[in-house]
Amino acid sequence: MDSAPHRRVPPAGLRYWLLPAAGTALLWWYTPNAVSTREALLALALLFIPCYSYGRWQSRSRLRIPFFAVLALAYWAAFAMPLFLGRPPSDPQTHVRFREPDVFAVLEMVCLGVVALGLGMKVRVRPLHASWLPDILDSPGTWRYLYCMMILGMVISLREDWRVLGAGGAQLMIGLANVVPLTICAMLGIRVMRGTATKPQRIALGVFLTARALIGVSIGELGAVAFTAVILGLVYLSERRRLPVTAIAVLVPLVLFLQVGKNAFRTVYWAADSHAGVAERVEFWLNASFRAWSDALSSRERRQSLDLFGQSVSRLDLLNQATNVVVKTPRVVPYQNGKAYSYLLATVVPRFVWPDKPSVNEANQYYQVAYGLTDRHALNTVSIAVGCLAESFMNFGWWGVAPVMFAIGMVLSLFERTLLDRGSGLLFSGVGFALMSTLISVELQAGQYLAGLMQQIAIVFLVALPVVRRRKTLEKRIYGLPEAV
Repeated sequence: MDSAPHRRVPPAGLRYWLLPAAGTALLWWYTPNAVSTREALLALALLFIPCYSYGRWQSRSRLRIPFFAVLALAYWAAFAMPLFLGRPPSDPQTHVRFREPDVFAVLEMVCLGVVALGLGMKVRVRPLHASWLPDILDSPGTWRYLYCMMILGMVISLREDWRVLGAGGAQLMIGLANVVPLTICAMLGIRVMRGTATKPQRIALGVFLTARALIGVSIGELGAVAFTAVILGLVYLSERRRLPVTAIAVLVPLVLFLQVGKNAFRTVYWAADSHAGVAERVEFWLNASFRAWSDALSSRERRQSLDLFGQSVSRLDLLNQATNVVVKTPRVVPYQNGKAYSYLLATVVPRFVWPDKPSVNEANQYYQVAYGLTDRHALNTVSIAVGCLAESFMNFGWWGVAPVMFAIGMVLSLFERTLLDRGSGLLFSGVGFALMSTLISVELQAGQYLAGLMQQIAIVFLVALPVVRRRKTLEKRIYGLPEAV
C-alpha cells in the first residue's frame, strides 16, 4: 500500500474566482453607490467569465487569441464597471434614478447575452480555410509600398475636407485612414514579435506609433492611440501567450490620467482655430489633467474622485442606456420586430450600386429620438449607439437576446477561424488584428458592428492588391520551383 500522504487537490476552477472576487470586492467597498448584493454577484459573474475563458485558453486552447475572453471583458467594462464607478443609472429626460430591479434586470440580460455569445462562438463555422487566403510577397518593394500606404493613411486622418465626398466616399476614406494603417501596423508587430523583422521594419513601426500618439494627443483623441495599443497587445498575446503586464501597468493609468483633462483641452482647442504647436497642446493637456486629479485627491469627498473615474470610463458606459431601453420597451416604445436589422442587408450592397440606400446611422437616430436622448433637430451633431445587446431587446424583448447574440457569436467564430487562424498568412492576420478595434466596441449596433466588416476587409484587400499573390505562387517563388502553366 502506498504510504505517501494523500494531497487534496483544490477545485480546478477555484483559482479563476480569486481575481474576480478580489476586484469586485474592492470596487464594492470603494463605491458610494447603493449597489445591492445581487447586483454585485452578477458583476462578479461577468468578471469571472473572461477570467475563466482566458485561463482555459492559456492552458489548452489552440486558438490564436482568447477572442471570447476579450469580448466578455469588454461587456464587463461596459455594464458592470459603471455600476461601481459611474453615476447611478437615471432617465435621460427626467433624471430620475431607475429602480434597483430595473438595473438588476439589465445585468441579467448581459449575463444571458454573453453566455449566448460564447455558445455561438463554439460553433465551428469555416467555409473558407485560412490557408487558401492569399498573402503579400515579402520583398523590399512590397514593404516600401506598404510604408507609403501608412503615410497616406496618416495624412488623410489629419484632413476633414474628405467628408464632402458623401457617405460612400467617407467610408472609403475612413478605411484608408484607420483600417489600412492599423493592418500594416499589426503586420509589422507580428514580425517584430517573431524576431523576423528587418531594421527598416522596426524603425517604421516605431515611427508610426510615435506619430499616431502625437497626432492623437494634439487633436484631443485618445481612442486611436488606445486602439493601437490594444491591437499590438493582442499581437503580443498571440505570439507569447501571456499578457503584456508591463504595458498594461503603464498605459491604463496613463489613459485614466489623461481622460479627465480631455474636455478642457477640447474646449480650448476645438472651440476656435488655434495655431498652437504639439508641445504646447501636450503641456496644456497634462496640466489640465494634473489639476483635476490633484483637486480630487486632496478632497475628502469620495464622490469627487469617483466622478473623475466616471469620466474616464464614461466612454465605455452602456449600463444607463441599456436600463433606459429595458424600462421603456415596450411600455413607451414598441418593439421593432427586426426592423433595425434591415440595415444589415443594405450595407452589403456598395453605395455606387445603390446610391440612395438607407444609412446605418438611421437606426442610431431612431434610438436617440425614441428613447429621449437627443432632440430631432440635433441629430446631425451627435450620434449615440446602444450596442447589439440592448438592440436585440429593442427588437424582440427577452426572447430576442439569446438568439441574436448566439447568431453574432457564430459570425465572430467565422471571423476568428478565418482571419485569426495561424495559417491565415501575414496580410489577413494583420486585417484580423486591425478589425479587433471594431469588434471590441460593444456599443456599436448590429449594422455597424457586422456589416461594416466586409467593407473594411475589401478596402484593405484592394489597397494591398498590387503586392498580393496566391499562396502557392509565393511558395514557388521562395523555393525556386517552376510555376504551373
